[in-house]
Amino acid sequence: MFKFISIIFALFILTACTEQVKVDVAGIGETEATGPSALAWDGKNLIIAKEGLIAFLDNIDTAATGSIYNYVGHYFFDRYPISIKSKEKSAFITGLAWEKASVDSGYIWVADGANRKILKITPKGDVIRTINLTIYPEDITFDGENLWVADSKRRKIFKLSPIDGSTLAEYLSPIAIPTALSWDEKYLLIAGIKDDKFLKNSSENVEIIKFNPESGKVVATVFIPKHFAEHLKELSMPTAMVWINEKIWIADRNSGKILVLSDWTMASEDNKNYKLTTTTPTVKKIKIEEKSKAQEAEEAKKAAEEARKAAEEAKKAAEAAKKAFELQQKK
Repeated sequence: MFKFISIIFALFILTACTEQVKVDVAGIGETEATGPSALAWDGKNLIIAKEGLIAFLDNIDTAATGSIYNYVGHYFFDRYPISIKSKEKSAFITGLAWEKASVDSGYIWVADGANRKILKITPKGDVIRTINLTIYPEDITFDGENLWVADSKRRKIFKLSPIDGSTLAEYLSPIAIPTALSWDEKYLLIAGIKDDKFLKNSSENVEIIKFNPESGKVVATVFIPKHFAEHLKELSMPTAMVWINEKIWIADRNSGKILVLSDWTMASEDNKNYKLTTTTPTVKKIKIEEKSKAQEAEEAKKAAEEARKAAEEAKKAAEAAKKAFELQQKK
């Protein structure tokens, strides 16, 4: 009897560590079966995106465990939604990341998968930088200095310069199909599909890991709880992920839900090094800038010489005109 009660208690604990919420990017209520395609956190609001829209959601308690477990709807926007537009294909936001500028302000990095671009925008929606990509941005995150991109088509992870989008490092993805990225202030969180041939609609085919970019190795596997010994049906196709107050918020395309997982991990047995390349393109840029300044100085010198010659010719012309006038006066 005691053993039976212990099992029931253990199952209850595993069930209670997952929270779920459905949100609607277009207003108030419950989503259809396609959830948000991107998530970010600005320190106060959960920022979510769907298709070409970005919204800031408040009234979400990120501290109390179980506070939104099985709760449906009624999350209000605390500001007007941002609409991302493109002159090419209709924008489809596949990733969001927050760059903190000060305590109460910052910028949003937006991945547009349809047009293969990353935009840096203000919270009002003004675009201040556009980076064109040759890779597919399935999801993005920002570590405080650099951008990270998961490319589900190449099955790789890229570290990019936030200045011009140049590749700083390249990794094979430890997960077969990487679909979501986040930064936990120390490691890169990667979520995705373990086997693209395994189509079961449950978390049995989903994996979340912690990855150390410095060593190129998997540090730990994030524990995905089961509901009464069954894999989660609400998590079968993760599309976005964000780390908030030591919890993992992850959006699922199939269920339309955002799940909140406790940051419980198990040490990884994967000793493979996934790092492929590392580059430092800044040296080349400095040389180009120095050459440009030297050219400007040479052009200025030539312009000054031409101006001097023109002044001398004008002086000679004036003297000739004066002599001609004096001769005419004598006659």
